[in-house]
Amino acid sequence: MLKSVENLINQIRALCRSPLSPDERWRAAAGHVRTLLADPELSEHAKHWPISPAILGLQGKHANLLFYEDPDHGFVLNGLIKRAEARTTIHDHGRSHTIYGVVFGAETVARYAVSGQLPLVDGNEPELLARARVAATERVEVGAGHVDYIAPWEVHAEFNGADTTAALILRSQRSGTFVQNIFHPDAGTVEQYHGPRQIPYELG
Repeated sequence: MLKSVENLINQIRALCRSPLSPDERWRAAAGHVRTLLADPELSEHAKHWPISPAILGLQGKHANLLFYEDPDHGFVLNGLIKRAEARTTIHDHGRSHTIYGVVFGAETVARYAVSGQLPLVDGNEPELLARARVAATERVEVGAGHVDYIAPWEVHAEFNGADTTAALILRSQRSGTFVQNIFHPDAGTVEQYHGPRQIPYELG
């Protein structure tokens, strides 16, 4: 494993042992991911990651490379390559705290407000909806080195332009261990699934 990635793992393990709240912990983790993205070895390594359409996940959704899952605290490191012009669904990450870092390329990140979705209160999950309406609240153009903290149940999407994009993703727990929502704005419907397929891949 790359030395800079080993350093990140040790830093996140220390944060998990700290008395910080979950929100404080993962916001602090975002700073460590930003430092990792400056490592040229990571950028070079990412050039050889397989592109996700070649290894499609469940029902044709993007798959994630799984680099590491912590045996004590459960957090994971994922990788993702998206082709030029690729678009994700409008989705949330369920109960997971997620740090999304762009290794190379450029994309647009959009955030959405959802009608009818209950907020997360005292660690309880919001109601899972069969129908809901989403409305875009923000669109931001981002590039290499950008780090985004995505709180539990925060609804968003990413859209590539003319560039292929590589991302390193730090999740508080592995996809497949919790339910996520996908929002279909034209129909006003919501689909629940257990996140992208996890494909073990050596980061080193």
